[in-house]
Amino acid sequence: MIKEHVMPLPDPLKLYREAINKFENGVNALASRHFDSKELGLVINQLSKVSLGLQHLSESSLERLYKRMDLPSRSEVASLAAALQRVEDKLDRLLPAPTSETIAPRPPRTRRPAAEAAATAADTKKPALKLAGKRKPRKGGSDEPTA
Repeated sequence: MIKEHVMPLPDPLKLYREAINKFENGVNALASRHFDSKELGLVINQLSKVSLGLQHLSESSLERLYKRMDLPSRSEVASLAAALQRVEDKLDRLLPAPTSETIAPRPPRTRRPAAEAAATAADTKKPALKLAGKRKPRKGGSDEPTA
């Protein structure tokens, strides 16, 4: 038999881990070289100011948009939810606690069984219905249809 030399497939997770490790080592080396510099501190300070300014700008523009569309903002919805919770808590304190005795179980809404209906009919002593039989002929006429 001839054995073929088969190369194993590379493990994609191993390749991913190696790439992440190289990236992290490079970032750590860069940060450790420039961490003590004043320039890095100034850049981080400016980035945080710009980020906070953009966040404030987006929040204020969304508030104006909500007012134009006549929609409540997140803070208004939260305050309404808190007020509603306070009202519900007060109602819970004012109303008595429900007891199992006050609420009686209702019978199921089903048709009466045939045996019960027959017993009810016997109790009322109504005459039983007769089965339909053959009709009696009319006086002075015949039962056969005329053509």
